[in-house]
Amino acid sequence: MTLSFGLRVPTTGTPQETAEYAVQVEGAGFAFLWMPDTPLLAGRWRDVYGHLTCAAMTTRTLRLGPGVTNPLTRHPVTTASAILTLDETSNGRADLVVGTGYSSAYIIGQKAATMASMRRATALWRSVFQGQTTELGGLEITLPTAHPRLPIYLAASGPKMLEMAGAIADGVLIHVGASPGSVAWALERIAAGEQQAGRAPHSVRRIIVANAMVDDNKARAIAHMRPCAASYYRHEHARALLRLAGLPEPPEVTGTFPRPYPDLGHAVDWDEAQRASTFVSDAAVEAMVCVGSGAEIADRVQELAALDIDAIWWRDEASYRRPDALCRALEKEVFPRLR
Repeated sequence: MTLSFGLRVPTTGTPQETAEYAVQVEGAGFAFLWMPDTPLLAGRWRDVYGHLTCAAMTTRTLRLGPGVTNPLTRHPVTTASAILTLDETSNGRADLVVGTGYSSAYIIGQKAATMASMRRATALWRSVFQGQTTELGGLEITLPTAHPRLPIYLAASGPKMLEMAGAIADGVLIHVGASPGSVAWALERIAAGEQQAGRAPHSVRRIIVANAMVDDNKARAIAHMRPCAASYYRHEHARALLRLAGLPEPPEVTGTFPRPYPDLGHAVDWDEAQRASTFVSDAAVEAMVCVGSGAEIADRVQELAALDIDAIWWRDEASYRRPDALCRALEKEVFPRLR
């Protein structure tokens, strides 16, 4: 098993607490720790780079980055400066992970970033990191020391974004659920993008986003993680993803999509999110989310590994506390079964 594993840790608590927690994550066998970058989500999240910088100063091997940032709430030049600083602080352990900013955009009254803006931002970051002369609003800059190994990952769920990521990124954060069927489809789209760009097969690193809860009581885990599966239903390609997972067509969600404060996937009141997600079947939760015992989660990992992915980025349901239970369960109950 050559997969590496990462963990999503929200920017809650103090940066000093995150620094201490990062040591635990590194010791538990995780290779990377990424933190979401939605400023002041529900008034609770804080600056991602402050937290990541503190984590960089207490760890030795753990890769660190925003998971994910966007070109809206931070100008791409600002992001370039911040991630380069993190890379220098961590001695080359920074990852730049970027998406269109769905959850970040609506809290500032904007729409998600377009593919064109994502392509422009990626080109700018690539030029700067490679040490090329780069024009920034009429002023040309060149780094004194290039950072050519600083990777750019694009988060993607739809076919066009997956293909673009395959064409221009160093890696893809694949957000289509944990069903082998939907993941296999996503990998096909990434491969198509690689081919269109004239890149060799598997030029980009392929990382799966996997919501998970390790619990011997699967019914309890399914009920708890139902809002995570429901979040996929808002995507434009939800019907295709569920069909690829071997599930029936999803029901029409009447009226507006359920939106507990601030949204379904980041609900402050998780009980409310569960009540709003009753339209999602148990089968859909089990297909799109990793739920069950350590042995069952390990079996799902083996299925995904057989598709030739490179890594899994694990996340629990919580947006406003650290994923202690998931971290411990993966370390004690899942990882040993994969060795």
